[in-house]
Amino acid sequence: MMFIAEHQTITSAFLFITYILFGLVLSMLVTGTSRILGNASEILKSVTTAFGYLWVGLVIASGMIAISGVTYAIDIAHTDAQKALDAWTILMTIAQSIGGDNEIVGAVWVILVSVLALKADVLSKNLNYLGIAVGLAGVATITPLMIFKELFGVSQIIWFFWLGVCFLRQASDDVSLTNSRRSPC
Repeated sequence: MMFIAEHQTITSAFLFITYILFGLVLSMLVTGTSRILGNASEILKSVTTAFGYLWVGLVIASGMIAISGVTYAIDIAHTDAQKALDAWTILMTIAQSIGGDNEIVGAVWVILVSVLALKADVLSKNLNYLGIAVGLAGVATITPLMIFKELFGVSQIIWFFWLGVCFLRQASDDVSLTNSRRSPC
């Protein structure tokens, strides 16, 4: 707790970047992916978008709990170090449970985006197959095996990057996202 107290600013900044900022950027990605799936089934597109925004909310809520937890635990540490450590452990468990340790909601979103993109014939098949694999790794994070968390995290970064490149290419070609067809991405 002393280490956290001594590094409260950097700890809170790290939590802000990894949860809240990521959630804000993710909300833009959810909106963008919803737009490129224009030819997909409206019902499935709505479910996909709902999972995306649910994931955004969970990630941001998790970050808010974690940041508040830092302040709360440090305040308690001045009078009872053990109670502060217990509070920190509980709050971080809650934060990780909502938006970090199990990735089911985000994984389902990635799978749905990828499957719908395949059906709508947007983006490349390889990107969409990668998305399905990424999503399956995310679903597997419900197991206690750490390898799936690591696999989901790393492979998702690759998928996000590739998807972002596709969005940038489409934007630079002045192609409307709502009217886009299969991208060379």
